[in-house]
Amino acid sequence: MDLRHVEERLVLLLRRAAGWLPPEQLTEMESLAKAGEPGVALENFCTQLQEYDLAVPTDVAQELKEIAAMMGMTVSRWIEQGRNA
Repeated sequence: MDLRHVEERLVLLLRRAAGWLPPEQLTEMESLAKAGEPGVALENFCTQLQEYDLAVPTDVAQELKEIAAMMGMTVSRWIEQGRNA
């Protein structure tokens, strides 16, 4: 796994989510990703999407799944079950 590639993809995804979650939360998640903690950032992002009950576009859900798979993780069942826009 190329951690740098994972971090870059996650940061791009977080930036795309501007307006979905409070900016300070997204900034914190981006900082975690850049600090070598993309798994924590991804977990926080998925948790907040669920907490805010946001509809996730299909392409974003797919990107979340791909990023998670690169790290040997899975996304929440909420994302898996298609809580998509």
